[in-house]
Order: sequence, then structure tokens, then C-alpha cells
Amino acid sequence: MSERRHEEWCGDATLSRPDDECTCSITPEQQRRTPDEIAKGIVDDALAKRRKKNRSVEDVYATELSDVLPPKPDARIQRWADPAMFAATPLERKEGEMLKPRATLVSMTANPLRVMAAASEMYQGRVVRDPGTVSRSTALEWLDSATKNKLQAPLEFIDLHFLLENVTRAFTHQLVRQRTAVYVQESLRFAVKEDAEFEVALPPSLAGTQGGAPLGAEGDTEEWQRNVWDEAVRHASEAYAHLVNSGVPAEDARGLLPTNIGTRVHYKTNLRNLAEQSGVRLCSQAQHEWKQVWVEMIRAILLYGPESERWQQREIVKLFRPVCFATGKCEFMAPTDRWCIIRDRVQAHAARGDAPDTWNDIDPREPLHALAARRPQ
Repeated sequence: MSERRHEEWCGDATLSRPDDECTCSITPEQQRRTPDEIAKGIVDDALAKRRKKNRSVEDVYATELSDVLPPKPDARIQRWADPAMFAATPLERKEGEMLKPRATLVSMTANPLRVMAAASEMYQGRVVRDPGTVSRSTALEWLDSATKNKLQAPLEFIDLHFLLENVTRAFTHQLVRQRTAVYVQESLRFAVKEDAEFEVALPPSLAGTQGGAPLGAEGDTEEWQRNVWDEAVRHASEAYAHLVNSGVPAEDARGLLPTNIGTRVHYKTNLRNLAEQSGVRLCSQAQHEWKQVWVEMIRAILLYGPESERWQQREIVKLFRPVCFATGKCEFMAPTDRWCIIRDRVQAHAARGDAPDTWNDIDPREPLHALAARRPQ
């Protein structure tokens, strides 16, 4: 740059050669601009910094996020907005049949009671390296001992891994409250329910109804209620499908799906924790779906493994019963607790000090009924 040109930029008239250094550090870009253009740029930069300093947090985020977010979809958008989305595998059900829970026992500790007994033998100083050497009688003795001990640690040597299908989101919201288990659930953020209308479970209060009554007519209450339910499910499912197919991400559109939408979840726990869960989930207080799921889980356990060793499974399922059969009294006596079909009889036995195995007038399956917690009118 010439002496004159540089003097115009920085006011330094002491330069004698074009290559003399100057503390103003003029950039090549500035050298190509006039002094007036540079002055205007300096003012603009100062004003921009002041505006940025005075912006609200919302303004800052809006401006900065707009630089990284993808453009809004236009008419040329692909069918699904997120490439991570995929079509959910349809839930299995018979034609014309409502959704019903299913349970598959994916895996279970082989020779479960023998394995538990092999570890328990250490309590008496006996080392067992091969569970197959444990006799049936020894295994049953240790199972009986574990159920009479508050710690029940030996039961933790038995693991069970279930795949639960056709269960509702209402159910899984409660299932995952068990902190001593592991879960992997179908994600509605990415799994697109293409047949959502037909994968919504009917509540027990509407079981057996047909619908068909006009929405405004309440003459036949049950038919009218069923029709209201069916119409709401249909509209929600159609709206969900329209949004997803027009470019709304499934993780946003899923907010429209009913809580009773069917789903799948892998559920892995150990026998001690599963038995504890059975106490509260086979009780009258539990939601009816829990009882339906437990019936399927027990059936899956009984059918698991070679027939010659299923005596172990038959003993294991005896641990699953309402909590009152374990403690000898009703554990849901708060004013907020629901009515119970067996509570009065349980408390009568408790007052007399009767052991649960003598409660001949109470069937532990009574609380499984859908109306077990509904007080008779």
C-alpha cells in the first residue's frame, strides 16, 4: 500500500516505505475499502454488539437456533420427516378381536430352584459347583426357607426376561416404576403406528359392548358410551396419520395417540422382585390390565423349559399372590384406597391371628376379577 493510502486509513504520516509496519493492523479487506466504508462498518459493528448485549435470552436462542435448524417443510417434503422413523410392527390379534395382553418368557435361569439352592448351600458351608447335583428335595427346602426369611436374597439368583405385547401405555407407565428391573420399550418417537385405530385397547368397563348408538342419544347408555369411545379413537388415529404423512415428526404427532395405544416392552427382573411386584399387582387395588398381564406371565412361566423340570416352575408360581397372603393382613387401609372384595374377610382372620394358609374361605384369585375393587351398589 502507498504511503498516502495508508495515511488516509490510519492517520500515520511517519511511514516512509510501503512495507513499514503499522500498529493499526489494517487487513487486506480494509485496504480494498474506502475510509468512509470502513468508518460505517465500525459503527455498524458497534451497534450490532450493543443490540446483541441488550437482547433477551429468547431472542438470542431464536437467532442462533435459526442458523442450525433445518428449513420448514414445503410442498416437496418426503413422506416422513425424520429418516430415523420406521413403521411399527403390527401387534398380533385375531380379526375382529380386541387387543389382549400377551407375555412371552424370552429366557429364564435354567434349573432355577437348583441354582438358587446351590448358592444357598453356602449358608451351611457346603460348596456346590454344579446345580445339577442338587436334589429336588434340597431345592424345595431352600425355597421354603427363602420364603420364610425377610431378606429372601436367594431368590435373586433366578432371572426372568419377558416380552410383553399388546399392553397399553397406561400399563407401561406403571410397569417402569419398578426400579429393580430393566426395560426396552417400543419408541413412539420413531415407530409409526400405521394401524393406530385398531391397536387401542378397550377398557373393561366397555367390554362386551357393540356401540352403534348415535352420539347424541343416550337411551342405551352402554352402546352410547362405546360409540363415544370408538369415535374418539378413530378421530385421534386419523389426525395422527395425517400429521405424520404430511411431514410432522412422529415424536410430535404421538401426543395425539390415546393412552391405551398398544405397545411392546422387554421386562427383565429377578424372582425376588417379581414376587414382590405380584403382591401389589394381583391385589384388588391394581388396574385390571395388570391382572390380565399376570395371568399371561404365569402361563408363560409354567410352559417354559423341558417338561421334566417344570416342577420348579410350578413351585415358583405359588409365590405370586396378593400381598395380604404374605403379610397376613390388608396393606391398603388408607382412606384413599379402593374397596376390596376380600378385605373384610382378611381383616377378620388377621384379628383372630389366623395364618394365611388357613384362609379356606378366601380364594387368592378373587381379586383378579375386573370389579374386585368396585363397591356393590
